[in-house]
Amino acid sequence: MLAPEEVYHDLPTLVRAKAEKNGPRVAFRFERRSLSYRELDTQSDRVAAHLRASGIGQGDRVAALLMNGPEFVLAWFGVTKLGAVFVPLNTALKGEILRYELADAGPRGILVDRRLWSSYEPFRSGEKIGLEWLVDPTGEGGSSLPGVGTWASLETPVELADTPALHGSDPAAILYTSGTTGPPKGAVIPHEKYLTTPREIGLRSRLTPESVLFSALPLFHCNAQEMTALMALEYDLTAAFDERFHASTFWESAATNGATHVSLLIAMINVLFKQPEKPTDQTHQVRTALTAGTTRDVWPLFERRFGLSILELYGMTECGCTTLMNPPDRVRVGSVGTPLGFVEAEVVDDDDRPVATGVRGELIVRPRAPFTMFLGYRNKPDKTVEAWRNLWFHTGDYVTRDADGYYFFVDRKKDVIRRRGENLAPYDVESVLNRHPAVFESVVVGVPSPLGEEDVKAFVQLKPGASATPKELFEFCVEHLPFFMVPRYVEFLAEIPKTANQKAQRYVLRQRSGGEQHDREALGIALRRP
Repeated sequence: MLAPEEVYHDLPTLVRAKAEKNGPRVAFRFERRSLSYRELDTQSDRVAAHLRASGIGQGDRVAALLMNGPEFVLAWFGVTKLGAVFVPLNTALKGEILRYELADAGPRGILVDRRLWSSYEPFRSGEKIGLEWLVDPTGEGGSSLPGVGTWASLETPVELADTPALHGSDPAAILYTSGTTGPPKGAVIPHEKYLTTPREIGLRSRLTPESVLFSALPLFHCNAQEMTALMALEYDLTAAFDERFHASTFWESAATNGATHVSLLIAMINVLFKQPEKPTDQTHQVRTALTAGTTRDVWPLFERRFGLSILELYGMTECGCTTLMNPPDRVRVGSVGTPLGFVEAEVVDDDDRPVATGVRGELIVRPRAPFTMFLGYRNKPDKTVEAWRNLWFHTGDYVTRDADGYYFFVDRKKDVIRRRGENLAPYDVESVLNRHPAVFESVVVGVPSPLGEEDVKAFVQLKPGASATPKELFEFCVEHLPFFMVPRYVEFLAEIPKTANQKAQRYVLRQRSGGEQHDREALGIALRRP
């Protein structure tokens, strides 16, 4: 198995060192386009030089609303070469949630995929971001927009000189992660954390010099960034990406890319497993699947059908997209593994006291070395202190631990809903539903999904004398919410159940049965994907 030859502490140093070592070898492949290690370095230099000439400097934030493609990684590394902070945004965002994240991040510049311009354009009449660039990967968008730069203008040859010396403690990115009782939180990611996690994951991933890492997950997530892109760079490998996940052609795409390793979330695992069996199920080269959420019963069946081995893991944006992981030579089916080398982990009760072996408790973690976890939540010092209670980061997830030190995920302590690989806060859905003129109050919970993880269910109390059909509410949500936040189910209630201090009793609603539930899919209301 491979081990890293050298330890790097900031992204620009990594990119330059690997370009010198690997030169023409393919670093990233995006379907029909690719970047060599040398091209990654020289072209991200050009992007950095043009951004600097436009006024971007160290510490400035640059947002990106970009799909998977060469432009994403060139922008990512170009921004960090200036000591600026990269802010990749979920490409499904629109409406108030997108507005909130842009306002919270306060970027000086933004790069927007032409296909996503309609989501971004409504905000330009307000607090306009000073510097804007339109990215048109297809080349079919026609002329540029007045006052907006083009990606082509960032690619023209120009020398980059006098870049700042960076430290592992310097912020490299802000990644937004959903809260449970409020708006999204921007986790500030330092360079050291970005490089420590993929290095540690690689030590347990059965890598060889011929390994090819493949992902159909979006690069705005830490999973694709750390488990595929950065792990490939640290271990001198090739990372291949699809623009989005397609279950019907996933294994064919993996075969075309020569993939040996894939990254899968629980919804992807279940959808792939439910596809009709076909000869291409095993005509690929994939031998290792890095997975999150594989159920104990599906695990061995999935391995046999697709001819690979599963390495199950657990992680969060704040403490590493992988924090716990099965050792490659001692995999325990059903377990999310043991802590990676950069973290300590513990299982505690509500008073932060360790619980006995096999007893359910909250998973808490802390780093063994400086700056190997997130720096805090942007503009939310209170939430940062709350998360780091008693000098441990509290994940909000229930686990158990066996006598051998293996951890087993049980459930979420927080209210966050996990749907198709996305974490979403009920607050975000409720804030939109409550704007409907007929809605008095709404409460959103997660309910079990046949595809794994959860579906979104909204309980709605209408205003006295008001009326609204389920179809109207679903269509309102489709119009104003990202597709992954749109509820699957709606149920009307005469009154939302409350505690004595007037907080919604979510646990009561999660367990509720027998009500008249309206199914969006049964009503034929389609989601709008970007």
